[in-house]
Amino acid sequence: MTDVSVEALQKVKSALSAFQSDIAGISFRASAQMQNCLHVCNQKVAETQSIIRELETEIARLTKQIESLEDQIGQAYGQIQKIEQQLPLMERGVRNIESEISSLQKQLSALHAQLSGTEDHETQQQIQSHIYEINQRIRSLRHEQSDLEYQIRQSEEQRAKLRQRISDLKSDKAACEQKLAISRKRKNQYQNKLDRLKNLLGTVNSNFDAY
Repeated sequence: MTDVSVEALQKVKSALSAFQSDIAGISFRASAQMQNCLHVCNQKVAETQSIIRELETEIARLTKQIESLEDQIGQAYGQIQKIEQQLPLMERGVRNIESEISSLQKQLSALHAQLSGTEDHETQQQIQSHIYEINQRIRSLRHEQSDLEYQIRQSEEQRAKLRQRISDLKSDKAACEQKLAISRKRKNQYQNKLDRLKNLLGTVNSNFDAY
């Protein structure tokens, strides 16, 4: 039987202890790395979820802004439609006034001719009174005509402003729609990233449990 010295046994014992320490150290380091990996994954998931929430808020804001712009565009079109319904009526009113003034002026010419052709004082007074009434009517009609023409100019200017406003609103809407498309695309990209991170996290958790 081979003798085993105490010194040899001590060496074996030391070697076993060193091996156990190495194994324990490896296990600790591996566990720490796994924990660190889990922390990083959870952190990335939280960051990505935060970005997605911000993008969802931005998408909701842009959607609401687009709806508001569409309402404003619709209102402006409605105002233009109302103006374009009123303009022909006002223009017809001006033509009617001009026609009446022309008729009254012909009557005045005839009355002046009568006045110069009569010497009867009473008849002259009647004709002059009639001339005065017609002149008063003409002045009133010219005032109505001036008011209507002013309203027409104001309506045309308002229509031009509304058309420019619609053009501006459409430009704003197009810009918002472009931003909305970009935000939706980014949200989809981050959502895909989140799904991949969750899958990775699930794999890491499974591996950690198995370990």
